[in-house]
Amino acid sequence: MEEYSKAVETRQTQVWHVNQRVKQEGLFDCSDAKSIKNKQMEVTEPFREIGTGAFKGITKVRRVVLSNSVKIIGNEAFRGCTMLNRIELSKQIWRIGKGAFYDCLRLRTIDIPWRVRRIEEKTFKKCRSLNDLVLHDNIEYIGESAFLECEALAGISIPEKVEAINFRAFCGCKNLQAVKLPMNLKSIGREAFYNCGLLSIELNDQLESIEESAFLKCKVLEEIEIPKSVKHIGKWAFHGCPKLVKVTFRSDPEYLGEWLFNRKSVRIFCKKGSRVDQYCQNYDYQTEYL
Repeated sequence: MEEYSKAVETRQTQVWHVNQRVKQEGLFDCSDAKSIKNKQMEVTEPFREIGTGAFKGITKVRRVVLSNSVKIIGNEAFRGCTMLNRIELSKQIWRIGKGAFYDCLRLRTIDIPWRVRRIEEKTFKKCRSLNDLVLHDNIEYIGESAFLECEALAGISIPEKVEAINFRAFCGCKNLQAVKLPMNLKSIGREAFYNCGLLSIELNDQLESIEESAFLKCKVLEEIEIPKSVKHIGKWAFHGCPKLVKVTFRSDPEYLGEWLFNRKSVRIFCKKGSRVDQYCQNYDYQTEYL
């Protein structure tokens, strides 16, 4: 049976230190987490890894501190910890698994350690209160649905090493008004910014592909400029954006999908005789020539 050393009681709550038993491979798992009796806890030596689903569905926990002995957070480790509002991560952590904080509804802020290079699939999905987040420059990958429905997130700067924003990465971030894209970004994936609160976005000069529904239902987006580098725009990429009134094509993409924009509100600026010009005639979009 797991032994715990009880810390001095504070005015508000007690803290339990998990540090007494040397487990195989230093793995902190669900059996350890289920023994927690208080709202705050600290994971220390000898634990080096928070196992898959270790805290999954444990709603009593409000605050967690991971000491520098912890280097890995497993898949879905804190999924469904709906009352967790603060977690202090070890500076030695190099991997945060898929869905690690999925459905942590009250988590407001997190400091991602410098060693972490990937934001995996669904890592912060439905962290609806998350509003203080900085993605450091070592991050090179943002997975599918990584920040889906992070409704409190107002702004984000995508690290320079990221070359693709994947499927639904920021889908449903209704208050996301400002996004800074990296210079080397090549692709904005399907539904990446679906139903976001973007007021504007500056697409980078290396961008090649805007996939299907990438900015679908961005209802306050007013203007967009398509860089010369863009070769592919999937269907409905900017559809359902009723305030989008001006789109300027600096490029003449090789592929233009169906109904990229709402027909009644938008005016397209393009080169006369270009593929974009022909596309606008086919779909009855208003045009002005550059």
